Formats: sequence, C-alpha cells, structure tokens
Amino acid sequence: MMHLLRNARGMLVAIDAHDASMRTWWAPDRYGRLADVLGAAPPAARAPTAWQWAPSDDGHLHLRLAQDGLSVHLAYQLDEDGSLHLDCVATAATVSRFSLAAPHFNLQGRGASVGDHVLRLAADRYWPWPWPGGHTGDAALDVAGSAFDFRQPAPLASRLAWPALVHLPGFRHDFYWTGSGQLREAARVADPTSGRVLRFSSTQDSCHLYSDARCFSLLAQGGEMQPGQVMRFKLAYRLGVQDIDAFDISEPVSMMSNK
Repeated sequence: MMHLLRNARGMLVAIDAHDASMRTWWAPDRYGRLADVLGAAPPAARAPTAWQWAPSDDGHLHLRLAQDGLSVHLAYQLDEDGSLHLDCVATAATVSRFSLAAPHFNLQGRGASVGDHVLRLAADRYWPWPWPGGHTGDAALDVAGSAFDFRQPAPLASRLAWPALVHLPGFRHDFYWTGSGQLREAARVADPTSGRVLRFSSTQDSCHLYSDARCFSLLAQGGEMQPGQVMRFKLAYRLGVQDIDAFDISEPVSMMSNK
C-alpha cells in the first residue's frame, strides 16, 4: 500500500507502508517538466510488514511500528516549498537495532547517470569503507586533502576517479560534522542537466553517503539501541532548482554520457 503526499507545485511523494520508505517523488526541473527523482534502490529482503498508518488532520502522514521490543513513530510532511520533513522517535524495550530505509535519488530521472551530480557536504571527518569492525565518529579520519572532502562542491564521478577510490563501485561511507540537535543543512546535491537541487538537513551530527552509477542516498545514522533508550531525530529533503554556476564547483563537471 502506498500513501501519497502532494503539494501545489505538482510534487507527488509516495510512501510505502511496508517499510515506511519513499518510493516515488515527482518533481519539476528548471523548465517545469516533472520526473520521478527516486532511483531504484538496491534489492533487499522484505520482512513481514508491521507498520501501521495513523489517521491525522494536521497535514502529516503518521506511521507507527511496534515489533520485537522496538516502538517507532514516523511523521512525514510535504511543504509547499518542496521540503519533505521526517520526524522520528524510536523507543527500545530490549536491545534493538534501528535504521530507516534510505531514499535513493537520481535528480535527472531514473536510468540516467549520477556521475555529474555535484555534492557539497559540510563534513570534516569520514569513516573509510570497507573497514572491519565497528566505528565511532571520534575515531573518524580528517577529510582534508582527501577524495572525501566535499566542503567545496565536486562531482561524484570526479572523486571516484581518484586513485584511492578508483577500485570502489561508489561511496559507502559515513561522514561526520560538529554540532547536533538543531535541524540544519548538511548537504546539497545539484544536477547540471535538469537544474534540480536536493538539500539535506538533519538534527544529527552524521550521515551515510551511498552512491552507484544510477543513484545516491543521504541518510541519518541508525544503530543499536539499549533497553529504555529513546532515539529522536528530524530530517528534511528539500527539492528545488538552481543555476549550477552558483555552486562554485571545485572540480570540473564532465557532462558524462547518460547511457
């Protein structure tokens, strides 16, 4: 079952009641043409659904999960400015692991390459991948002088061509910045072809960056929760359009083929 959110700009977001994930987001480009900017996510095992829809008259879509000692409340809201807000509260009665399903974006539309998507990420530390064992932000590496320094905007493909990353299929890395608690913009991704820009905001101090040839995702960190622990965070994905020349890109955009 899909729950639909709409706004006056013609945007339509479909939320899958099975796993509370975003499955479709139709949004206009610089010419007003609509396209679905959610790429196909990597296949994953689908557990029996337990999410329940909670009716509301406050303009939010409320979804609740109660399963295996974990209770989660999610609230989605699509604003007229193109912002999709997500509020999450998770409470653990037993040792539990919780993470959200990641939305996989392609700002040009499904089937195109995301190599020329330009990323600016306000993170000064990262965790390498692949890496054995667990990790924390305190032990993360400094991005300065590395392919992981996106504090100045750069295309994804140009960074993956660096010698340190050329053997990887894409990004699978955790990034960290200073400060948490307030909802603030942490990342911005622009597609030079369509003019679409995605702004990612979070109340957390980290995010996970995933990418392959056809999609990318930015998501709040999950993790293991102890009995009695409560996890609260807010995310916002805002879609709009912007002139790519205003991005002050640190490396050239290659205008790669979309084949």
